[in-house]
Amino acid sequence: MIAEVPTVAIEHVYAWDNTSVIVDEVLAHRIGLVPLNVNPSLVESREGPDAQPTDRNTIVFKLDVICERKPNAPKGSTNPDELYINHELLSSHLTWEAAGEQAEVFAGRPPGPINPNIVLAKLRPGQAVHMELHAVKGVGKDHAKFSPVATASYRLLPHIKIKKPIPPNLAENFQKCFSPGVIKIDPRTKEVSVDEHNVRKDSVSREVLRHPEFADSVELSRVRDFFLFNVESEGPYEPERLLPEAIKVMREKIATIKQAAQALRGEGDADVNL
Repeated sequence: MIAEVPTVAIEHVYAWDNTSVIVDEVLAHRIGLVPLNVNPSLVESREGPDAQPTDRNTIVFKLDVICERKPNAPKGSTNPDELYINHELLSSHLTWEAAGEQAEVFAGRPPGPINPNIVLAKLRPGQAVHMELHAVKGVGKDHAKFSPVATASYRLLPHIKIKKPIPPNLAENFQKCFSPGVIKIDPRTKEVSVDEHNVRKDSVSREVLRHPEFADSVELSRVRDFFLFNVESEGPYEPERLLPEAIKVMREKIATIKQAAQALRGEGDADVNL
């Protein structure tokens, strides 16, 4: 999910003019990390570093920004918003240059930054940035800018089994040993039970086992075939789509290995690209 699901990011930066205080290399690196809202399935992968850019494997952006003084700026003001035009170089300044059939392919969603308010550099009057940016398809194992997620983790579903009734006078103490919402207390009978809908909220701190009065009252474990994923998307994918995309990549790898194994046994094509 982090390293194999493809996305589109800026790979090549051609700096025609950069008079900002940020050097070309650093500014190019900052621009490359800007997440783009490009559907990777609509872009072909380049066959190699020497492959020629085409409208099918490369998306071109232009960056042409000049900082100028506002002619009617208030006297004595120190607010850059009141004094200057384009005093911040933002991700929204990236302008897509459609080529070939791209205008039709991306008609529903023109390529651009996910967040238009990312500050790339600070400018002052007379400073300018003129660049041409080429975005290509890649994966996170090549560079972090191609990773579609900010964070991705998983854990097993907690399983809490109450082995014997909890005394009413200890019910609230028992409830506090778990994350909020995990343990229910009947307001009338003071009977303690596990809320099956909220059991996933439990942090499995095992705090309950530190109390001798509850040592033999509860059993803590995990459901070995129930996975809870926590995925934060930063690119064109919806979070719920990232896991199926990762499974798709894994299945493609399994199919490749299967084909290679069959080739070794003489049952298929012997020319397999791993």
